[in-house]
Amino acid sequence: MSQSKSFNWPIITAMLFFVAPTTMAIAQESELKEHFGEQQFAPAGGFILRQDQKLPDLVWEHRKLVAKVVKKPTIHTRWFNEKFEEVQTAREVGRYYVYGEAAVPDGSVLRRAMTCCCVGKDVSLAEIAQKSVLSTRRTSDAVHEQQDVDALMRRWRMFEEGAVDLAALLEADLQSSSVRVGQWQMENATQHVRLKRKLMGLDNQPLVKVTPKLLKGEPAPVLRNAPLGQAGITAAQLRKIESKLDDWYAESSEPMAIVIARNGVIVTAKGYGKIDGQAVTVDTPMLLHSAMKPLIGLQLATYVDRGILRLDQPIGSILPDFNSPRDRNLTFRAGHVHATGIRFPWELAFRRLFYFHTWHESLIAHCNREWEPGAKHRYGVVGVILSVRALELLRGRNYWDAMERDLFHPLGIDNVLPGGTGFSAESLARIGVLLDNRGKYGKWEVISKETHAAILPTSLKPYFSNLNMKYGIGLQDASQHLGRGSYGHGGGCGTLLAINPEKHLVFAMVRNGQGNGFKKYRTEIMALLRDWVNK
Repeated sequence: MSQSKSFNWPIITAMLFFVAPTTMAIAQESELKEHFGEQQFAPAGGFILRQDQKLPDLVWEHRKLVAKVVKKPTIHTRWFNEKFEEVQTAREVGRYYVYGEAAVPDGSVLRRAMTCCCVGKDVSLAEIAQKSVLSTRRTSDAVHEQQDVDALMRRWRMFEEGAVDLAALLEADLQSSSVRVGQWQMENATQHVRLKRKLMGLDNQPLVKVTPKLLKGEPAPVLRNAPLGQAGITAAQLRKIESKLDDWYAESSEPMAIVIARNGVIVTAKGYGKIDGQAVTVDTPMLLHSAMKPLIGLQLATYVDRGILRLDQPIGSILPDFNSPRDRNLTFRAGHVHATGIRFPWELAFRRLFYFHTWHESLIAHCNREWEPGAKHRYGVVGVILSVRALELLRGRNYWDAMERDLFHPLGIDNVLPGGTGFSAESLARIGVLLDNRGKYGKWEVISKETHAAILPTSLKPYFSNLNMKYGIGLQDASQHLGRGSYGHGGGCGTLLAINPEKHLVFAMVRNGQGNGFKKYRTEIMALLRDWVNK
């Protein structure tokens, strides 16, 4: 069951005042068809199962609406146990996966899968919920305690995320204090990638695992503490920069952490403010938002570097929903430079965050195509989503799960939250130093210098004749920040990674919100950094 709207009700409501009933019905039907991919279905009765029950069919959230545009609104339903064996009855407690294919007004079927939790016949969910609530509440309040218990039980029953949490809680015997936020959802997403490979007939194909190579010869610079003279900065210059950072936090009161490094040497590394009562440090995970795109671009680059993929390879060669003549130019490059031509509104992107939505491309396949891929540029997230969904099928893991194992861990980046909901300034600075080293970090070569050059901002005209601009794979021109030739990417929350490759300068900042004076102080800090390195 979804809390999100199925299609644009405000538009339809407005039509009530301006059109005749017959015209309104036609318009409503047209609107429904246009946004049909957003329609939701779920197991009849919710996401909690009882042992030995017959497994239910999937049903539409708004069946009457769907029936207006689909002749047979039934959903072809298949159930799988934890071993991915197809079943009709919930014989054992634990997780069950349900997969559905639904007819649509036009085009291919709508495909989705979700996880349910099966509990024993005599298990009291109320008792489990009460125990879980009591383990997290700091004060005793009978009324609010019961409200929390009721809300938790509703979440378990009505939402897939709740069923995943319940299943993990039961497996861990209700001990969840040491689990990272998002851990269970990420692990569940990896299970869905495996189910998806099975349903696509890929489960017998070998998995691809791309990890850094050991460097031959001298190791590359790493992020490190060293005498400031190695960074070429004087005490007076550093005081000026740190004083401006202090002023920034004093005006905004927005928690942040910043690491500035040159040649890998840390010039300053400092956290400001508190989050949940804890002082912010450079190891505090904070939001990435669109600053996740350099990480996803780097992940793609590792596959390109090993010859597994090409930047100009059609995404449809891996995702069947996009394997059609109209998508021949929908390449990995087109996806990462935001030239897909697919209308995927930000409002929809925020409601359907892609981190753990393994089947997301089926929704995107039903979105409007406004132009041919490569014909125009419009900043968004849809192409990045398609890219990670393709990599998941090759790797057999959720894209973030794979990044943690294959990319972050070898670099010593461990203090992160799944899905990019938490990344520290220190970790982001390590990525910056790796990029400044043209793909190397310490004893590791993540990508070759040739592949590194291929992902930097460059003219798109040789690839898309209508696009007279520069863009990279997860990287934008950042010359306005750190000077000529600089590149990086920021997020709407204020998080920013910027690299000046000529001066070997890395600026990494994480924050959960921009706060007051964001643009003013960002501009002033960048001016101080440029003034320092240009002397």
